[in-house]
Amino acid sequence: MKNRIRTIFQGVGGAALIVVVAQALSKGTGFFREVLFAGEYGVGRDFEFYLIAFTIPGILNSVLFYQAQNYFVPIYNEKKQKSIEEAHTFFTSSLVFFTLLVSLLAFFFYLLSAPIAGFFIPGLSEGDQHKVSTLFNMALLTLPLNGLISVTSAWLVAEFRFKVTYLSQIWTNLVIIFFVFFFGHALGTMAIVTGYIIGNLFQLFHLASGGRKIYPKGLKFRFSLKGGVSWLIFLNTLFVEVSGQFFIFIDRMFYSNTEAGGIAALNYSIIIFMLPVTIFTTALGSALLPDFSANIAKGDMEEANNKFSRAIEIIFLLFIPATLIYVLAGDELIGLLYQRGKFNAASTAMTAETLVYYSLSLPLYAVFAVGLKYAYSLKGSGALVAISVAGLIMKYLFSLLLSPSMHQNGLALASSITYSIQSLMCLWFIVRNSGFKVEKRLLGNGLQFILWPGVILAVSLLLISQFNLTSLILPAGFILVYPLILHLTKNSVYGEITSRFTGPR
Repeated sequence: MKNRIRTIFQGVGGAALIVVVAQALSKGTGFFREVLFAGEYGVGRDFEFYLIAFTIPGILNSVLFYQAQNYFVPIYNEKKQKSIEEAHTFFTSSLVFFTLLVSLLAFFFYLLSAPIAGFFIPGLSEGDQHKVSTLFNMALLTLPLNGLISVTSAWLVAEFRFKVTYLSQIWTNLVIIFFVFFFGHALGTMAIVTGYIIGNLFQLFHLASGGRKIYPKGLKFRFSLKGGVSWLIFLNTLFVEVSGQFFIFIDRMFYSNTEAGGIAALNYSIIIFMLPVTIFTTALGSALLPDFSANIAKGDMEEANNKFSRAIEIIFLLFIPATLIYVLAGDELIGLLYQRGKFNAASTAMTAETLVYYSLSLPLYAVFAVGLKYAYSLKGSGALVAISVAGLIMKYLFSLLLSPSMHQNGLALASSITYSIQSLMCLWFIVRNSGFKVEKRLLGNGLQFILWPGVILAVSLLLISQFNLTSLILPAGFILVYPLILHLTKNSVYGEITSRFTGPR
């Protein structure tokens, strides 16, 4: 039994599985947190004030986590090939550098809190402006903590300690849930920010405890900015991560073009849209990033390309059905998950509409999320900067064009179009620089992953129309029937996934 469990968690697939399990627990608690938000705050003005106030801190915290991984892991692996001591000097230098940088940013934004509140929501009363500014200033306290959390997490990922990294995220969600459940009525949305700060402290302690066990004994804490920070790569990866998160900022810029509750609806729908991405694609990307960089450092491009091809196959297997579920059963899914308390039927309808427009890009966005990791390993940070600049321009222009008539739906569609184009641009870079080609296996499996969900969709729609059934029969069909079809047709991708648990077929 122990050997079977050990086999399950070996290699890249095992690493990805560890991240999937940890992310499922983390994102599961995070999703429950959002359901609690929906019932406690709905899509009301106070919750939108919180979303506005947390825009910049939230973007920076997310940027920090992925920036640290994308920047840190490939360089750390290169330095580790030369010297353990050099690699750990890079780690400690990055830890100090990231934390000081975000602390300075936090102080800078603190000085500008009132103008920032007025920028997002012009014409605020003095009381409302004070409320938004207070939430914003409290949220800024999370930045130094996340500087420490992000670099420590990246180091643990580079050392293949995925479980420690991703399980630590549960602490923040649990503490926020505690504060909102017990103090949400008394403190309002201030309970969310308070829980976030205290939860970050718990998360940092968890990471430090996990890292202490693997830090080489006898190595001293050494700091060196001269050789410890690769500035060009740092700035390039920083821009790429900031631009990806900047879509939220652009949405907030068009607040006046949205309907009442539109920004909150975008928030709830993007959480559902991102749920499979953060669980499965993050698992693949996090597991593959150190592996990609190791393969490329050894000059083994064939192996790196094979891993990327398998990742695309897994994405198509999972995300084509997810897209159909979101588009055709999104309203009932959102009603089931969110509709309670202050989140009423009108809130469900508004959120479901935005989810449809986001979902149009789901498979390509998932490919883009993994493709970024491969492109970073190919030293493509400069090309990714160009792709990111193009993405920001497209997102702004499409939002400007679509939001006056489509309101929040136009903002969701603008994001969807931009994600799709960026994914194709990233794939073009990978093909040009790695020799990656679409193999017969990838093409054949891709066609199957379109064909079988299409069959299940057609049968589900027939049953819904003939017997007046709920549209939730569609996700039920994918959960029960889709794996059975893949098993009976002996699909190679499905077989590789299940064999990790059951052994070779």
